[in-house]
Formats: sequence, C-alpha cells, structure tokens
Amino acid sequence: MLTGLLIAGPASAGEIKADVNADVSVLTDYVWRGQNYGKDGVVQPNFSIDFENGLSLGFWSNYNMDEDRYANNHLVNEIDYTLDYSFKAGIFGLSAGYIFYDFPRGGGHTEEVYGGVSLDAPLSPSLTLYRDVDAIDGTYISFAVGHDFELNDRATLSLFGSLGWGNRAYHKGYFGVEKSSLSDYNIGAALACAVTKKITVTPQVYYSNFVNSDIADAAEAGFYENDGNLYGGVNVSYSF
Repeated sequence: MLTGLLIAGPASAGEIKADVNADVSVLTDYVWRGQNYGKDGVVQPNFSIDFENGLSLGFWSNYNMDEDRYANNHLVNEIDYTLDYSFKAGIFGLSAGYIFYDFPRGGGHTEEVYGGVSLDAPLSPSLTLYRDVDAIDGTYISFAVGHDFELNDRATLSLFGSLGWGNRAYHKGYFGVEKSSLSDYNIGAALACAVTKKITVTPQVYYSNFVNSDIADAAEAGFYENDGNLYGGVNVSYSF
C-alpha cells in the first residue's frame, strides 16, 4: 500500500523520505461512528503522505451516489484534511493530530483534535480521544482492537472492532440527546490481496450500530436512519 518517495528538502536538512499512498474505496454505505451518511453507494478516494519523522498529511473525500437523499446527490459531500504525528515509545504507539471536516454545498465544517495510544500486544488495543473544537464542541473516545492473519505471501486477513463513547455535548450535537454514554460499536473484516507489487485489492465488510437505545431512537427518527448498518465493498490501492 505504501510506496517509497524521496522529497527534496532544504539543503541543510538533506532529503526527506516519505511514503505515498493513494487508494479508493467503493462501498455500499458511508457509515461514521454509527451514523449513516449514504445508503446507495459511495466512492471514497484517499491520499496520504507519511514522512519518516512521524508526520503525515491526509486527504479523504466521499462521493455520494444516492440520487434522492439530502439533496446533495452525485456530488462530493465531505472532504477531510488530516495532519498527524505518530511515534513509538517501547511497546507503545503514540499519536496526535488535527482533522478539518468540510461539508460542501452549505453543510459547513467542523474541526477535531485527537490523541491516541496503542499497545504492541495481542489484538493491538488502542484508545483515541477526539475533541471537536468547532461546531459540536464535544468529546468522543474510541477503543479498538484488531488482528492480522497472514494467509500467504499475497493475502492478509484483518479482523477488527471498536467501541465508542461520547459525552453529553457530542451526543447533543449529533443526535439532540443530552447524555454521556457508550455511543456505537463497529466490527469488520478485510482481505488484502496483492495483485501485483503495485496494486492491492481489498474486499471488506462491516457492521455498525448504536449501543444506547436513546441515541439509536434519535438517529432512526432523524438524519441517520439507524437500523444497524451492514455494508461493504472493495478498496483498490496503487503504489507509485
């Protein structure tokens, strides 16, 4: 998925090494933290540059193919810009970053900062805290686990799951529910198949739903049409 790239830096700093990744997912739904933002097919291009010093820049967008929903069909309805800094300290992996969420066609924008820690241990547990510092002004915490099974030199099966918690402001901002509680859970599987040295094709499937009944009811009555989300598709990545 990652490729080697040398980016010329200042003469005093020498060369800066970076890995570049470009991929695109075609999925039946766009689901984020239990919230369904597209039910009739989405296309999600992604591009990132990962520098060897731990910094990375990311660009991700969602193209909604739904013809009827939210009056923003057949258009890019979300663009995310991410700045991340990650490093390892013994068995711990630490990260901090910033995400700018842009919603074209009058959807406004919001911003999050985050910090996370992961453990180099069985199931690779991780805990990440996201703090919305703009439109929502709330806090969301995600606990995740996962494991990779290398089937052969060309295929790797990944199984993963996560559990999210939101504070009162977070749930009020997204659902109108003034409650701090567990929010959503997500499970998934992905099979990464190296077609060539440069191309990897990854079929994937997910299930996502809310934990708290008040939040689930509010989501179903509102924008997100919650009834549990089983969705999937395929990701294709190319190494330059």
